[in-house]
Amino acid sequence: MVGFLFLPLLARSEVRAQEKIRIGFSTYSPGFLPTVIAEKKGFYAKYGLASEHILIAISVGMNALGTGDLDYSNGLSQSVMASIRGVPVKLVMLTQENLVFYLLAKPQIQKVTDLRGKTIGISYFGSSTHMVAEGILRYYGMAAGKDVNITPSGDDQGRLAALDSGRIDAAVGSPPFDIIATKKGYKILARASDYLKLPQNGLIATDKKIETSPDQVKRVIKGTIEALQFIKNQKEEATDIFARWAKVDREMAKAIVASHAAGYSVDGSMPEDALQAALQDGLLRAKVEKKVPLSQIADRRLLAEAQKELGSK
Repeated sequence: MVGFLFLPLLARSEVRAQEKIRIGFSTYSPGFLPTVIAEKKGFYAKYGLASEHILIAISVGMNALGTGDLDYSNGLSQSVMASIRGVPVKLVMLTQENLVFYLLAKPQIQKVTDLRGKTIGISYFGSSTHMVAEGILRYYGMAAGKDVNITPSGDDQGRLAALDSGRIDAAVGSPPFDIIATKKGYKILARASDYLKLPQNGLIATDKKIETSPDQVKRVIKGTIEALQFIKNQKEEATDIFARWAKVDREMAKAIVASHAAGYSVDGSMPEDALQAALQDGLLRAKVEKKVPLSQIADRRLLAEAQKELGSK
């Protein structure tokens, strides 16, 4: 009798293991390492998911979520701004609860206010680097486009080349940008975490995905939480995985992952104050003046269930 019961259970397990999901990421950054580790270490497979990571610009990724070409995406600022504008996407967990960005400048620029009339390079308009640049400038009473120019300058390598050529005077980036740039003599003017108390990254899904596939979303959350715990407790192996994935040498990978360590979430939690800060920043940058409930940008129901089932709450 036991054997007969086991066979259908096994069949269902095998079918479940073939459930494919596609996760978008915009760059080979340790900010997106949690979902990569969940894939590489089999945490998603443990929950019956066959995951694939797709390199795609975050802005394009929002559209890909809507068309179903992506199931999930890594990010935060683009998701919040899209939600504010009525796009049916939501954060389902946070993977990085603190910003890990730096504002670097030419060595002759000694402080942030020296950037008045000069140009800061970012990756692209609407990106996290854009958010950080504007936030730091606001702190010092300056406005982008008025007191300081902001220009898209590509990825970290592109921004570094723009600094070297003199096309920009400063740039916003995350590790290893700061490590490489300071070795070349550029100066760290500001650390984003000292000025902006905002989360940096999270996992994004559409309202449709949350409504029609809540069990899958919860399993993705569980696998990602286990990956966050792995990064915390298995730093050396996490570094090895990042080095292979991002194709950087071990020494550089160790420095990069270490610089992100304090930013990772422990269990994906989305505290109200963190979401409120992200929402207010999104409203400000979107130039929207209206009351938006937190439930429009994030759904915490499945996260709470996943945390309870994992025993983390």
